[in-house]
Amino acid sequence: MNLNQKQTVECTLYFSAFDTQTLMLTTLERYIADVRSGKHKKAVEKVQAYLAASENEKAEAGKKRLPLLVPGGAMAGGRKLEHMVRYSGCICFDLDDVLLPPEQILSQAVQLGYVKAGHISPSHTGNKLFVLVDSDQEHHLQAFEQVRAMIENDLPGVTVDISGKDANRGCFASYDPDAFYKEVAEVVHVPQETVPVAKKAPAVRASSYPDNSLSNYIDKFEANNPFAGGGRHSFVLKLASALNSAGFDENEVMAECLRRYVEPGFAEKEIRGIVADVYRRYRSSHGSNPWCPPTASTGQKSLTSLTSLTPISENPTTEGESSLGFDIDPDEVGLPHFDRAILERCPGLISEILKVATDDREYDLLLLSSLTVLSTIMPGVSGMLKNQLYKPPFYTLIVGPSGSGKGSINVVRKLADPWQNYVYDVSKAQVKEYEEKREASDNYKAQVRAAKGKKPAGPPVEEPELVRQKHLHMSGYTTTARMIEQLDVNSPYASFLYETELESVNNTIAQEFGGYSYVLNQAFQHERISCSSKTNGTSYIEFPELGFLATGTPGMLTKLIPSTESGLYSRMLIYRITGRSEYQPLTSADDTLCSLRYFERLGQRVLDMAVHLESSPTFVSFSDKQRKRLDRFFEREYNNVRVFGNNDIASVVLRHRLIVFRMAMTLTGIRKGESRNTDGKIEIADDDFEIAFHIGKCCLRHSLLVSTSLKHSDTEQHYKLPDAQVDLFEAMPDEFKTSDILEEARVRGISRASVFRMLKKAQGYGLLLLVSTGYYRKTEKGKNVKK
Repeated sequence: MNLNQKQTVECTLYFSAFDTQTLMLTTLERYIADVRSGKHKKAVEKVQAYLAASENEKAEAGKKRLPLLVPGGAMAGGRKLEHMVRYSGCICFDLDDVLLPPEQILSQAVQLGYVKAGHISPSHTGNKLFVLVDSDQEHHLQAFEQVRAMIENDLPGVTVDISGKDANRGCFASYDPDAFYKEVAEVVHVPQETVPVAKKAPAVRASSYPDNSLSNYIDKFEANNPFAGGGRHSFVLKLASALNSAGFDENEVMAECLRRYVEPGFAEKEIRGIVADVYRRYRSSHGSNPWCPPTASTGQKSLTSLTSLTPISENPTTEGESSLGFDIDPDEVGLPHFDRAILERCPGLISEILKVATDDREYDLLLLSSLTVLSTIMPGVSGMLKNQLYKPPFYTLIVGPSGSGKGSINVVRKLADPWQNYVYDVSKAQVKEYEEKREASDNYKAQVRAAKGKKPAGPPVEEPELVRQKHLHMSGYTTTARMIEQLDVNSPYASFLYETELESVNNTIAQEFGGYSYVLNQAFQHERISCSSKTNGTSYIEFPELGFLATGTPGMLTKLIPSTESGLYSRMLIYRITGRSEYQPLTSADDTLCSLRYFERLGQRVLDMAVHLESSPTFVSFSDKQRKRLDRFFEREYNNVRVFGNNDIASVVLRHRLIVFRMAMTLTGIRKGESRNTDGKIEIADDDFEIAFHIGKCCLRHSLLVSTSLKHSDTEQHYKLPDAQVDLFEAMPDEFKTSDILEEARVRGISRASVFRMLKKAQGYGLLLLVSTGYYRKTEKGKNVKK
């Protein structure tokens, strides 16, 4: 063992187990400091509370939302072994379900000179120990086995989990005020010459059996014993019994079972328990029925070409499978909150609004709702996208269960009140003037009729042009005819449909007189709205402007938009509230009217901004650099949903690009209005672009998740991982066989028919090449579907 004088251990920290694209480089020392300081305390205690209540599935989902540390080195572009760019020589050893209290194990581990750091696991049932080795990545497995034996010898009664055998193994962040970190620890020497490891091969445990016989045995077992929901426990129990009798090593059986059978609802811990229990109880039967791998028959024909192989049939989707895998709880996806570091650069007005937010959820809701409201108060602001003129107003829908805090957005309505009242009062004065002119015109006509053709004294009075009362606010309880009339009357200003209860919109749309989904669809794109009736004849609006903000439960959403085929879904910026709602205590802020008047004062500020914008028209545009960034992102997302998802939601991706532009226009208008700038043409500032782009990307993830629930007719909502197919495709090596991807798809719960459809589409979009029957090779484009 060697003693180093300076030890800095480079690690990689991921946002969560679900988000392996969001990562940062850190050090082991900094990570342990966060574990001690309580940075993750709230999330960890929530996991422990679920375990205490025997809600194991919720605990597992909560654990997977914790940050994930890969101590093995620096990663880039993902979390697979091939994404490791620098090896740190640090191995994490997982001690689960120890007999002694984990605090006692930790106090013993700190006495071992070669243990660099350690802490108690988030479940508080085991420990994580970190050890440095002097070997390279190619000898990681050998190093793991060597140190594993040392730990099990030095800590009696402790068994090391073999899952840490891979260099890219991660561990979930925890909270442990007694966690330790040594500035200098012994570095374990690994004699590399003793176990040669093939170069260019990923670090996997070398099999003790020839011809991959363990895998072959399990393949044959599966042929007669299907692995399916409802019988998974008994399946693994029978398989482990058969493998024990056949003489296979327990550790290799454990690793292979984990590789094949871990899935949502059937966790790693359960599989480990089954296999370990079988091998412990039936140790005397080990090897009693040894299995010999089959030898090739000399009487069979030789294989002359790949086409002579038996083709794999394209079976229809079996029960429990779908094109996007298993049902999930939306909370499991780890939908991110908006990044406050980016939003610190918001215009001053937005920053003032967000000051009242009490937590991340309220912060997100206030940001989205205030931007939506302000987008309707941008008179004279416009821009071009794909050769079409657009104004800032956009549609936002906030979806969450009852009691999840949706009502916190109600205060933002006060931002629009002064502007709407101002337009109403100006319009009222114009209507009064019109009525006076009409009265004068009617009197003049009466005089003409009374004079029997003689012109009365004085100049003739012309009939005035019709002026109707503007009212920018719209209610969900509005008939289609009234909505069309109001949009026409309110022009050139944007109307604003605001409802905190989506039920009112649903109830009205369901009525014959209120089916205004068509109007919402047309107004979003500023497309002509026409209306014909026997009473009123034909009328149309050439350039309608409408903003929309509403909140509702998931059940209300499916009534409004039962299918993603509805064009209305793609026009909505959707935010899905996830996570457990916390009780909000009463505060002294209710002792005065200050909080109420705070938004009233901001509303006056908005009015001043709007009056200035109306007097100084503004044309907004992207820079070339911004356009290229948008195109790179949205082209990738568009191709991904076409190949790996539901074709219905391709329009969701395209319209999110437009919504990003409208948010950027709104932010630009706010800055101009507050600074009293008079420039007629403004290029979107980089800060405003980053903010709008960030919000758009986050909400696109929300929208894609919610879209997976709309295809089901059941009253209970079923959610899927929206990127299940693209994750499957990315997980495959650059060259693979049909059987390989089918096996991986089966583990992920994706149907065979969906895999074949995906392969066909991937070829059509240039992501994949068919080398020969059953063999595929990814193109450069296909290698970067998530980069």
